[in-house]
Amino acid sequence: MTGAKLQMILTHPETVPIIGAAMTARRIGSVEIEDLVARQAQLDFCFPVASLPRLASLAAAVDVPATAPLAELHAALAFQPGAEGYPQLHLIVGGSVVVACQRCLQALVWPVDIDLHLTMVRTDSEAESLADPFDTLLVNDGLVPDEVVEDEVLAALPLAPRHAEGQRCEAPAGWDAKGLSVSGERAAGEPTRRSLAGLAALLGRKDQQGND
Repeated sequence: MTGAKLQMILTHPETVPIIGAAMTARRIGSVEIEDLVARQAQLDFCFPVASLPRLASLAAAVDVPATAPLAELHAALAFQPGAEGYPQLHLIVGGSVVVACQRCLQALVWPVDIDLHLTMVRTDSEAESLADPFDTLLVNDGLVPDEVVEDEVLAALPLAPRHAEGQRCEAPAGWDAKGLSVSGERAAGEPTRRSLAGLAALLGRKDQQGND
């Protein structure tokens, strides 16, 4: 982890603590995953967004007021048996992240509410054999909780987030809501102002997992 300390609690359905290597390791190994699934255990995390580099870079692109509360994410990773012979990870993430509004280019606190099931597989061929090969998680050499959470939050973010209607939110003088000058062209020497234009490049979740 970078910077802030990660908080983690490990429980199973009877809420009896399980003490093991998975409690302190940044990466949960394959053996620990098998044990967590067998126990149907749950890992509870609190992530300061500043500790997640890709999400933190989105906030760094705008001026965040000093009075703004520190953004953080709360995540629950529940390990359980799944269909088709593969275990599942039930992922629940709540909290907020700071991004740039694509209309006014100012800081926008975006709520995060994720609830999904990921089938854990060891190879791409196993994923392709599933009836629904898209919601999968490659765990051939274990999994890194903060990376899993960050991947799914990035995937859930809209490509062009904007303040809700009714809030004070206007494009800067000389720019329209698309980040173009009033003439329809980018001003000479003016850097691209749409900080999320490269969000798709940040994601690449499936490709990154396949190359790990």
